[in-house]
Amino acid sequence: MSSGITLSAGVRQNLLSLQATADMMATTQNRLATGKKVNSALDNPSNFFTSQSLSDRAGDLNSLLDSIGQAVKTLDAANNGITSLTKLVQSAKSIAQQARSATAPAATYDALSATGTLPAETLGTHTAGGDLSPKAISLSFSNLAETVTPVYSGSAALANDAAVAAATTAGPGTVQLNVTKDGATTTFNVSVTAAITTRAGLLAAFNSASDGSGHTLSGQGLTASWNASDQLTFTAASADTSYSISASGAGSTAATMTQLGLAGGNHQSTSLLDQIVASGGSAGSSSLVLSVTGQTDKTVTFGYSGSQVSTIAELQTWLNSNRGAATASISGTTFSMSLGAASGNAIGFNASDVGVTKGLGLDSAVANYNAGARGGMGSNLSKSFNSDLTLGEIDTTLANGTSLAITVDANDGSGSQTQTVGLAGTDNLTAVVNKLKANSVLASNLDISNQAGKLKIAAKTADVDFSIAAGSSTTALNLTSGSYNSTSLMDQIISGGGALGDTMTVAVNGGAAQTVTFGKGSDQVSTVAEFTKAIGNLSGVTSSVTGSAFSIGVASGTSQTSLTIGGSTNTLAKLGTSAQTKTGTKHDGDPNTTRSSLQKDYNDVLDQIDALSKDASYNGINLLNGDDLKVAFNEKNTSSLTIKGVTLNASNLGLNKQNGTTFQDNTKIDATISVINDALTSLRTQASKFGSNLTTVQTRQDFTKSMINTLQTGADNLVLADSNEEGANMLALQTRQQLSTTALSLANQANQAVLRLF
Repeated sequence: MSSGITLSAGVRQNLLSLQATADMMATTQNRLATGKKVNSALDNPSNFFTSQSLSDRAGDLNSLLDSIGQAVKTLDAANNGITSLTKLVQSAKSIAQQARSATAPAATYDALSATGTLPAETLGTHTAGGDLSPKAISLSFSNLAETVTPVYSGSAALANDAAVAAATTAGPGTVQLNVTKDGATTTFNVSVTAAITTRAGLLAAFNSASDGSGHTLSGQGLTASWNASDQLTFTAASADTSYSISASGAGSTAATMTQLGLAGGNHQSTSLLDQIVASGGSAGSSSLVLSVTGQTDKTVTFGYSGSQVSTIAELQTWLNSNRGAATASISGTTFSMSLGAASGNAIGFNASDVGVTKGLGLDSAVANYNAGARGGMGSNLSKSFNSDLTLGEIDTTLANGTSLAITVDANDGSGSQTQTVGLAGTDNLTAVVNKLKANSVLASNLDISNQAGKLKIAAKTADVDFSIAAGSSTTALNLTSGSYNSTSLMDQIISGGGALGDTMTVAVNGGAAQTVTFGKGSDQVSTVAEFTKAIGNLSGVTSSVTGSAFSIGVASGTSQTSLTIGGSTNTLAKLGTSAQTKTGTKHDGDPNTTRSSLQKDYNDVLDQIDALSKDASYNGINLLNGDDLKVAFNEKNTSSLTIKGVTLNASNLGLNKQNGTTFQDNTKIDATISVINDALTSLRTQASKFGSNLTTVQTRQDFTKSMINTLQTGADNLVLADSNEEGANMLALQTRQQLSTTALSLANQANQAVLRLF
């Protein structure tokens, strides 16, 4: 407005009001256009700068929000990778389970054994010093007093027929021979005439001479012959034949005897029967009964009739037919009999009278057996010679019986037990053995036997000790009194530092341990025999004891074999073994082709696991391949989260490729499945960790979004205009402007009215 122009006060006032309203409308229009009530520091410095600070921070946080969003995607990629890895691992598990279901090769596992050496046990044993075994009976009777008629030879040598003819011509006559045979005498008158001109003729004249009753000289056991000196000789056939030569016969002449070189005289034999009769016996009634073990008694009668015996030769013949198992022989005047060495063998003689005893020489008979002379029959007419030596024969003071005392200590808690066994003088070694064995205490603890003719007493087990008391029977049986102790397995264990109650345990193929307890109680082991029985009763094992060596074995099988020996150290050492565990080596059968194929499939899946773990990256970060992720949560980077990456390849999951024949073995497949289960657990655990991290990041993401909104709202609240308010203001100002314009028009109209005056 020009200073040269003069406005009325009303116009001026209305004009100023209109200008103010226009200014206010411009301001309101600007606020409506920008939406802000503070557009510059001039509008409101405090609100402008405060709002700008809040907006800047919101912008910074908005930039971080993008980074957080990328972190979420990285975690999402890792989660997808774990999900896929889990599926692959589950696929590997399925393959392994299929292989497990396929028929496994017929694998076998080695047999096993544990061995040891048992300490030597000794049994208390005593064997009598003297040999009391049955001896062969050898009897010799050397006083058979039989004499056969000596050969009688004439003194003249008639070397040829001419000499015989000369003799018979010079001294014809008769030679009388009286022959006694079998107790009967026969007379032979031999006629020697000149008609006899030869040597043969002369012998025939004698040998064929007859007694007139049909008996010939040779038939009666007397024979004429020539000796080496060409002398006429007469020989009796046996001791039953006696004869006399004389010239007493009819027509006999001394000249005939002289020519033939014969001399008169008696030539008497002494037979066995003669001796018996001379000693008091009687022909036809004296007899002898022979008893030989194994046959019925045989009786011989001494006489001349029938089957009776009168000479040693006849006695020999009878003996040959009736001796049974014995042997019998007569050589000269010695009568011998023998019988083999067997228990119970005996030869007995029972003479009917003393004539038989003396005639046979039995009164001085000597039995050369059983290391001693038992003497002859003496005044006894009966005598038995035994193969077995009896106590009464060893020591005559034992004839009426005695006893033998043996004390047994079985080490079973029953204490010492002394057993006294009554013996008879007639007992031989066999009888003594039987009587001792008939005692139940002795029989249950001791082995009592006839050991090659010697009484042997031995403990049945190494737990038994015994002693023999001194006494006459002990001496007679050649026993030595004293104690005879055994050394048992338990004794050996104790000497090696072990103790009663020590144990040895045996566990087979993973089963429970079986226990062998050493001691002297019930069901405990104290001897090698008991140890053998105890290990033989162990289940699931084979056992043997050979000599001092023992073994405990496990048979080969189709499942894993194992053998574990345990127990008391000192006892095991004494048994020649130690605590030990053995497992059988596996030997695979022919591979199953299905299992081989599945093993390859399994290895292929592991390759895919390795590949997938490398592909699970996002924006250059792979949390499944060892990369770490750091997420900042504020503009100053003072709040952040570092997510540690892991390497989830097959190897780090514990999954290794299977080589060779792994999948042919159920045990190894089971182990592989167990590892796969562990890998699945690891994947789930890691997925949980990443999930937890993702939750944290998402929470911070949501927080940051809310924070940005809060900051932006706060900033806007400081500078933003209220469009409703400003709109109302604009409407009011427009009305005001219109009113101001109208007022200004009215003021101008007043001025114009003045002009109209002009």
